[in-house]
Amino acid sequence: MSTTLLRELREELNRLYMAGSDLAAGDFRLKRLVPTFKQLGERAPVFKRLGEGVEGLIEPVAGDDRSSAERLQELTLLLSSVLHTQGQTAPEDEVRDLDGTPVDLPTAFSSRRLTEVQDALESSGGGRQEIIVQAYQDGLFRDLRLVLPAIGALNDPYAEIADYVKEHVLPSYGPQLLPLLKARIDIIGGRPDARAVEVVGKVGGDEELGYIRQAAAEGSETVRISAIGCLAGHAAYENDLLEWSADGKKAIRAAAYAALAESDGERAQARLHAAFAGKDRDVAAEVLSRRERSPLTARLARDASEALAEAGGLAGDKEKLAKIWGRLEAYLDALGGKSAPELDVFFDQVLGEGAFYHGLGWTRMVHDAARHASGQPDERVLERLLKLERSHAGYLSYAFRMSRILRTPEDVFSHYSGYVKGSYKDALVQELERALIQSSSRMYPRIWGEGEEYGREVRIPSQGELDVHWDPRWLDWAIRADAALVAGVMSRPSNSESKEASVYLMEKFRKSMSESEESFIVLWEGLDRVGVSEEERREAIVAMLESKQRGLYRFDYEMFRQLTLLPASYRDRLTALKGRYRYTSAEQLQYIIDMMSEVQA
Repeated sequence: MSTTLLRELREELNRLYMAGSDLAAGDFRLKRLVPTFKQLGERAPVFKRLGEGVEGLIEPVAGDDRSSAERLQELTLLLSSVLHTQGQTAPEDEVRDLDGTPVDLPTAFSSRRLTEVQDALESSGGGRQEIIVQAYQDGLFRDLRLVLPAIGALNDPYAEIADYVKEHVLPSYGPQLLPLLKARIDIIGGRPDARAVEVVGKVGGDEELGYIRQAAAEGSETVRISAIGCLAGHAAYENDLLEWSADGKKAIRAAAYAALAESDGERAQARLHAAFAGKDRDVAAEVLSRRERSPLTARLARDASEALAEAGGLAGDKEKLAKIWGRLEAYLDALGGKSAPELDVFFDQVLGEGAFYHGLGWTRMVHDAARHASGQPDERVLERLLKLERSHAGYLSYAFRMSRILRTPEDVFSHYSGYVKGSYKDALVQELERALIQSSSRMYPRIWGEGEEYGREVRIPSQGELDVHWDPRWLDWAIRADAALVAGVMSRPSNSESKEASVYLMEKFRKSMSESEESFIVLWEGLDRVGVSEEERREAIVAMLESKQRGLYRFDYEMFRQLTLLPASYRDRLTALKGRYRYTSAEQLQYIIDMMSEVQA
């Protein structure tokens, strides 16, 4: 008996369950089924009964007191009984064992605990990465029920989640994951498949290198790039990597160069070196820039020295110099952070003619040479840095730092105190501030409410440290050069310029309160060092607030802390300022006023 008509009737009855049985009267969809049921009813009485039941729904018979819902329910029960008698339970195909992948993962965690993690893996939206990371740290991914959702997360729209699963979650399963993972990989697929190939390469060991090689040769471009990276360091595949380094696609060549860079073999290194003479120069340089060390370092440094020698005779040929500079830039990229005697020679050559190369516009190379030389302080290097400094203020920092190592504080001041204006003065002030002030952000308990808030932690040299390492004449220089923070640090109680310094610092202190918290802290300490009392400094804060037409968005941590130490006599003055403040500063100001009111009460 065919069940097609019966299933169609069931769908129509399900529709009426949702829409309401009252709508069955006159339903055209049911009407078109009645003739077929009547025709089949001539051979099978059950179809006749079903047809009559349908007619009873469409046009109730006179005298039938049942409601439409009751008629619908009786017809549905009859239809369900008929459908249950039509099913077949005997297998028609070949009987065989089920395919399976044995794993030894437990199912020890409750479903309730895993549901949140599974939802994070299978849904979208923010806040999911924290859930996944915490679940990994708690060991929840050892549960068998999270394996497939974790594999599916390689396709997560949020790349950070997909990459975290690739780097941490899936590798933690070990080799037993491989059958499940490889069954879902399409080597001509996209980024999710590329991530999956990387996992196979990470946990599969030598046994999976054949599969990785196939993906590297036959996969999509994205998959090939990932697979080629997995072959790095495997000598058996060096020929393949050499072949792919000549691929028509730049991304494939870049992946092959990166893999070859992991090998110390002569052929691999020769291929990388040859790239510097062709179209892949920048690709090879970028690959080597990511490595802490490379066998090519000495060779490339010698090439760079030869390029310098070539440039020396081409001072007027801009076109040829531009080509040489292109080569030098690639060498500088590849040699960054490396060390070798040949590299010392190259940078020494640059430093010896630094002003000349600066004039050519090759400033990046000159800075690299000065930075490299700064790690080897001696008088010869210092003299070269001082010569370079005279050519341009941009190199002052290197000479200044080495001078502080090799020269006395008095000699350092004698040399640099002549810079009182222009770019040299600005560069010197920047270096003085860097040397004198150590500043960082940290969390402090919030004074005016629950939780924590950011504030600046600032450290400046003590008076003893200043006496040992700094010439006291820097204070007068800082005032003349209008270097307020330097003057704040250099201030000393016994200094003959204390009165002048206190006047200067107070003026700068009032202005600093609308600048940075670091300036506020340094100048607050500077005023203390020249003998200005806390009461005078706090009065200066209030006077500054009164002079401003618009209030600050918020009081920085240290300024607010000082305001909370004001005596209650300031309450009326602060209350008068309330109209100027909104947002966070309004809450902070109200806290101070309320605190003063409690004290007075």
